[in-house]
Amino acid sequence: MSEFDVIVVGGGIAGLVAAAFASRNGSRVVLLEASATFGGRARTRIVSGYHFNQGAHALYRDGLLDEILQDLGIAAAGGVPPLVAGFFVAGDTLHAAPFSASGLASTSLLTDTEKSEMGKLLRGLLDGSIETPPGGSLRDALAALSPSPRVRSTLAAMVRLTSIVHAPDLADASALLGQLAGGLARNARYVDGGWETIVDGLRSACVEFGASLRSGCPVASIDRGASWRATLRDGSSLTARAVILAVNPAQAMALSPRIEGLEEATNVVPAKVACLDIGLAHLPRPDILFALDIDRPLYFSVHSAAARLAPQGAALLHAMRYIEPDEKPSRGQLIAELEGFIDLTQPGWREQERARQFLGAMPVNSSIPLAARRGLHGRPGVAVPNGEGLFIAGDWVGPVGMLADAASASGRSAGEAAAAFAR
Repeated sequence: MSEFDVIVVGGGIAGLVAAAFASRNGSRVVLLEASATFGGRARTRIVSGYHFNQGAHALYRDGLLDEILQDLGIAAAGGVPPLVAGFFVAGDTLHAAPFSASGLASTSLLTDTEKSEMGKLLRGLLDGSIETPPGGSLRDALAALSPSPRVRSTLAAMVRLTSIVHAPDLADASALLGQLAGGLARNARYVDGGWETIVDGLRSACVEFGASLRSGCPVASIDRGASWRATLRDGSSLTARAVILAVNPAQAMALSPRIEGLEEATNVVPAKVACLDIGLAHLPRPDILFALDIDRPLYFSVHSAAARLAPQGAALLHAMRYIEPDEKPSRGQLIAELEGFIDLTQPGWREQERARQFLGAMPVNSSIPLAARRGLHGRPGVAVPNGEGLFIAGDWVGPVGMLADAASASGRSAGEAAAAFAR
């Protein structure tokens, strides 16, 4: 079969959601994925019983992706990480995390005056009384919110945690502080078995609704004639009334360079991190399950404390280094920083190591919400203006959400819009 109503290019979260909703709305859908497996950055690799995601992943409870999964009847079992019982790091000292009222009251991270100020700021973010208009940088917004360098550093670390963006001079404060507020309100869930279980659920939903899923099918180009044509690298082609490009911005531009309106939309600044994930036979310090550095862009968490990701009695931990857009640290530097942070939180871990995964300079967000583009308001919509019947989806598309929430929300919108167009 070579003629369809909708062609979806890209089999990550955005593409799978798009295919599911386009087919659920009555379209004949084919999803084309270049690699041998579906999932993109949501893939999970199992090594010696340890479930390695593509770095640290969390699903926001009742967030956009979670709501879509519930709508599709997909269960994502798991647990809430013990962040409230975690620590913030200043220098080489661990302090109680100020996420909760008790944590804020007991922490040695802040003075009494700073605690009072931090409490007011967090309440203001949660109840919406603190409003930051789009178009201002995170650094400027934090300076306006607090005169205390320690309070600003603590808030900046919390923003990195929830947005996975480390670009205080470029990033839009409204988008990132909104993401922080959502993270504080909804909490996160680590998923049993890794995010591959979400990918499997989405694949099953696509098949149930009648979509055709084809892996190992790289697309060379997308062209418009009487209908849309997807030419594969093997020379074969498929046609459809509508196409959804659920790929990153550079790939979207490469597939359709002659479509006006894509060039500006795909001129983006990605967010990157380095991840070191370690499988341990035994956790040396079970009382330290989470740590966030306020002076350095470092994160640590034992995801297996909340989800089934390791063999019985073993542990899977994640250390992450947020990378600024113009930074180019070496592989050796990144590994040394991450191992040093694990030394601080889990002394004696090296003797317990049984498996590891290192991902250096890995893109985690295709497009940082830039202050110069008014944050989320500057992202392109799912319908390409000068490409009738051409739609885009991904974590860089649409006016709502970030990360997987943005990918899934734009995927749903693109799938429904493409199906309506095809009808």
